Formats: sequence, structure tokens, C-alpha cells
Amino acid sequence: MKTSSLAAALVLGLTGTAAFAQATHSGWYVAPTASVVINDNDRAKSTGAGVGLAVGKMLNEKWNVEVGGQYLQLDGKNDEQGNIGVDGLYFFNRNPDFAPYALAGLAYAREGYSDSNKNDNLMARVGLGFTKQLTRNVDFRADARYQYHGNKAGSGSLGDWIVSAGLNIAFGGTPQAAAPAYVAPAYVAPVYVAPAPAPAPVAVMPAPAPEPAPYVAPKREPKQDRN
Repeated sequence: MKTSSLAAALVLGLTGTAAFAQATHSGWYVAPTASVVINDNDRAKSTGAGVGLAVGKMLNEKWNVEVGGQYLQLDGKNDEQGNIGVDGLYFFNRNPDFAPYALAGLAYAREGYSDSNKNDNLMARVGLGFTKQLTRNVDFRADARYQYHGNKAGSGSLGDWIVSAGLNIAFGGTPQAAAPAYVAPAYVAPVYVAPAPAPAPVAVMPAPAPEPAPYVAPKREPKQDRN
């Protein structure tokens, strides 16, 4: 019985945690970010900078999806890139203090030194990041992404690291806490109680028959002399 009670309490505790996480992280949000770019070795400069904006939606306790774009100045002067794409974010947990995630996505990228030298490429990206709740509707976010794409204007493909920080700002109303999941009471199997054994029969010995009275011969009268 104690084990069943402990299991029920554990389920209720986990359910409460999930409901709280959904209440603080669910719904639509907009995510402005600022970035530092660690450029591919083939670029003219080792670092650059950029800004980004995405719109995201929490799908369930584990997944978010984001659609957004970036504008990157890769050499601080002429080499620039714009991209727009979609990313899936997998959250390892929804702890408001620290919610780590992994991401993967695809994007369309346009890059070049001038309007006459721009080229279009498909981009793939993967990364790791985290969020931390600041207020009921605002989270801080940071992530590092490796973005890899073709290079029609040159030889070989290019891969850049994008380190970003920004905010997730919820909109569309304050999220409501999810109702706690119903937890059925633990089933306790009835315990069979055997009936008390019938008392053992007690042998009752019959009372002994009384001993017969000793035989007493009748007293004989003396014979009378008839003479």
C-alpha cells in the first residue's frame, strides 16, 4: 500500500511540473536576436556580425518550430548574406531557469559582394542553445549554430558559426496553465482472508455403567421337623 501511494504521489508531482512548464512556455512568440559570426576560413575576414528575427510556436512539451531570417555582414563591409528558413527545436526539459535545446533546420540563403555577384544557395544548420525565463512572457535565449551552404560564386562550400543571443517574447494572450492530468487511484487487490478453522471435535466418553450390586443369596429358612 505504501508503494502504491508513493507511485501516485510521484505521478502527480511530474504532472504538476509539466503543467507549470507549459504554462510558462506555451503559445506563440517572436524572437529578435543579435549575432557574432565566426567565418569560414575561405572568407576574407575571420568574424562578422548580424541580426535575426523569428516567429516560433511551442508544439508540445518537447518541440518548438520557428520560421525566421537573418541578415549577416560577414566581412564588415561588402560580403553580406540574407537567409530565411525553418528550424525545429528539441527541448531536453522545460525548466524555466534553464531549458536546453538542440536545433536543426533548412534555409534559403542569398550571398555576395554586390548586386551583380550575388548567388542563391540551400543552407543546412544545426546547433545547441538554451532559454531562461525572465518574466511571465519573456525568455532570454542563446544558441550557437553551424550553418553550411554551397558557394556558386567560388570553389567549395562554406561553413560559418553563428553565436546569437536574444529574447523570446510571447504574444497572443497570456498562456493558461494546463489542467493537471487525471490520475486514477491505485488499484489495491482484495486480500483473501481464510475463514477461521472449525474447532476440533472433542471426544466425549460415555459415563461408565454402574457396577452391578453384589449378589446376595436369599436366606434359606431352616427345615421344620415334621415328627
